[in-house]
Amino acid sequence: MLQNFAAKFRHKKEEAGGVRNLILHTSFALMLTSGTSYMLGLIRDKIFANKFGAGGELDIYNASFTIPDLFLSVFATAALSAAFVPIFVKIREKSDKIAMEYASKVLSFILTGLLCAITLYAIFVPFFVDSLVPGFSAEQKSSYILLVRLMLLSPLFFTVSNTLGGILISTKDFLWYGISPVLYNLGIILGATVFYEIFGLPGLVLGTITGGVFHMSARLITSFKRGFRFKINFKIDQNIKDTIKLMLPAIIPLALWQVLLNWFVRLSSELPEGSVTVYNFSRNFQSALVSLVGISIALAAFSELSKLSAEGKIEEFKKVVRKKTVFVFGFTTLAALCLALASKLTISILLGGGEFGEESVKLTSLMLAVYCISIPFESLMYLFAKAHYALKNTLRPSLIYAFSILVIIATSAILKNHIGIFSIPVSFAIGMCLQVVGLHLSLKFLMSKLIIPGQIREWRVSPSVHK
Repeated sequence: MLQNFAAKFRHKKEEAGGVRNLILHTSFALMLTSGTSYMLGLIRDKIFANKFGAGGELDIYNASFTIPDLFLSVFATAALSAAFVPIFVKIREKSDKIAMEYASKVLSFILTGLLCAITLYAIFVPFFVDSLVPGFSAEQKSSYILLVRLMLLSPLFFTVSNTLGGILISTKDFLWYGISPVLYNLGIILGATVFYEIFGLPGLVLGTITGGVFHMSARLITSFKRGFRFKINFKIDQNIKDTIKLMLPAIIPLALWQVLLNWFVRLSSELPEGSVTVYNFSRNFQSALVSLVGISIALAAFSELSKLSAEGKIEEFKKVVRKKTVFVFGFTTLAALCLALASKLTISILLGGGEFGEESVKLTSLMLAVYCISIPFESLMYLFAKAHYALKNTLRPSLIYAFSILVIIATSAILKNHIGIFSIPVSFAIGMCLQVVGLHLSLKFLMSKLIIPGQIREWRVSPSVHK
């Protein structure tokens, strides 16, 4: 086994052009840092579980993430995931300086809009609390409002960090891109072990914000070395117009994703105390495999696919998609099966103890086992979505994504009274499966149209392009 691993490592090293490039500039770096991040995530969750158990305080803390994440998705993630990298790569082929100026412009617009939105929401959040967490007590709702107002600072740091992350993906500085989540988890652990003892529950949020600063700093240093200098710039040119065209369709599914997470929190808040925490813990374990393999490979492939798309190398584009699809689906299916079979042992070892008793272990492990069904589908979803974005098509994946989210919400609402908290992972698996089928058929259609040698069609967001 060791000889086989050594042989594979040598092969990967030769493909990358040396150990340094393998560690810094390939998907191996993303998998390595993702693995490290999730190891720290396990430590974080162990601390939370043993210290707080599946109880009210942790329910409030977990619920406070959803609205800030909604703002981050709407104002930042839509532009950065769908539009920024392909446009940045295209500009950078001509001029590094203009590409960095483009990054500054994007950041200027996003930060301004985000700052206005979070300020208004911080003022008016008490008017929405009853609809967001209807199952919380009056005291819990009061704490929830305070934590949300503090947590609204975090999207500002993550907006900067994710913009810089787009630069690092384009330059294939994957190690420095991937190290940010590691530092983020360190900040949260600091909050749970130190700040909580000083400030109480708000200390957990302070740790999260500290982690956000760490997350941003790692990428800022490397981006600075690559030539990035932030200057406020609101000049609208063709690149900004193209960014807006590509990001608008992407806002819909990302906003709906956060609506879905808010829905899951709302649904959980109406179930027995601790349900929000059980949902969050099981989702963390499920998403570990998705991030370690699915998202890591999708991010690494995105830069390559964007480049092949820009150069019109369609056959190579198709080969990369097929190769990554087989690997992602095969690996995540096997890993999901192993995790499902070992869910009870995993949760018992990694979370059990302290305030997290046997009943909490049993419920969380069952929740995780059901959640494992969705792992291969969610992993493929990221790859297929990035392939669409590389072809500069955001409308199709956005519509498919939106449909699947609506299916999940409707299904979980129907199943809630029959299977309780398990309605969340069951409905999620159904929605992810439908989404992958839709994205696969859409991508297959798009690639079949890109057959002109040495040329690639640029798919716009207008519906008339598909006629």
